[in-house]
Amino acid sequence: MVNDETLPKLTNEFLITKGEFNSPEEFSVFIELEAKRRGLGFFETLMDYCEEKDIEPVSVAKSITSSLKQKLQAEAEDLNLLKQKTAKLPN
Repeated sequence: MVNDETLPKLTNEFLITKGEFNSPEEFSVFIELEAKRRGLGFFETLMDYCEEKDIEPVSVAKSITSSLKQKLQAEAEDLNLLKQKTAKLPN
């Protein structure tokens, strides 16, 4: 007989990240640190992770913290992938 308390809770986040991370915060920190380590942007790092794990990028949305979402948005705006919606000081 299997003890249900020892099994991981099958949440969307668990299924999406295949049990690699315990929380959206842990997942987001991993993406941020991996981006820094590899010298890549957050978006590229996130896409690489999804490709490696055979995960649809849209499915990781709930596993991304608001802090990382803001960084992704700023990065996309800087690359002219989005219309600038946030106020920025000129360079």
